[in-house]
Amino acid sequence: MRLEQLAQGYRYNSDSLMLYDFILRQGCSGEVLDVGCGCGILGLLIKRDLPQCAVHAIDIQPENVTLTQKNARANSLELEVQTGDFLTLSWRQCMDVIVSNPPFYHDGTQKSQNPHLSLSRYATHLPLEDFLDQAKRVLKPHGKVLFCYDAKQLGAIMHHLHASKLTPTALQCVHPKASKIASLVLLEAKRSSKSLCEILPPLVVNDMQGPTPQAATIFSKAGTVSVSC
Repeated sequence: MRLEQLAQGYRYNSDSLMLYDFILRQGCSGEVLDVGCGCGILGLLIKRDLPQCAVHAIDIQPENVTLTQKNARANSLELEVQTGDFLTLSWRQCMDVIVSNPPFYHDGTQKSQNPHLSLSRYATHLPLEDFLDQAKRVLKPHGKVLFCYDAKQLGAIMHHLHASKLTPTALQCVHPKASKIASLVLLEAKRSSKSLCEILPPLVVNDMQGPTPQAATIFSKAGTVSVSC
C-alpha cells in the first residue's frame, strides 16, 4: 500500500501497524470509524483487508483529510472521510467499531513548534477522557473501540474507561525489546459488556537481529510504502 505523507508533518510509525494487527486479530465488522485518521493508514488497511466493512474517517486537520482522500484513490479503496472535531461533530449514524491512534504525549513533554506535529501528538488536543466519552456516545449498543496508548498511563486509561462505562475486554503490551519495559498498550473496550479482560501475550518488536518474527510478520502483512509530499 502506497501512502503519501507530509515531509514536514506527522508521519505514522510502528504504533499504527501494531494497532492494525491487533484490530484484525480482535475482529472488525460493520460500520467502522477511524478517529484522527492522519494519512489514512488504519482505515485504508482495514478497508483493504476487510472489504465488507463500511469505513469512515475523520481528522481535525484539512491537510490530513486531503492526504487520506488522495491515498484512497491511489490504492483504489473507498471510504468516507471528513474534516471535523470528533468531540463536537453531530453524528448521523452510530458505529459498530471505532479505531484510533490518538495523541498521547503529555504536558510535561517539550512541544513541537510545528502545528501539524503538535495537533497529532499531544493529548491536550484530544484528551483521552473526552475521546472515550464521545466514543461511547457514537458506538452502537455492544459496539467496541480499539486504540493504542502510552503504556505508562495504563492506570489513567482504566480509570477513564470505567468513567465512560466502557468495559476493557482485551489488552496487549508492546515492548521495544524483551528486556525493555512496555512502551505501548493496545486495548479493546466494549459498550454494554460484562466480559472479563483478556491479557494477551506481550508483543516484542525487536531482538538482537532486528525485528522479531512476530513484528516482521505484521510489517509484511501491512505492506506499506511511505512517500513524502
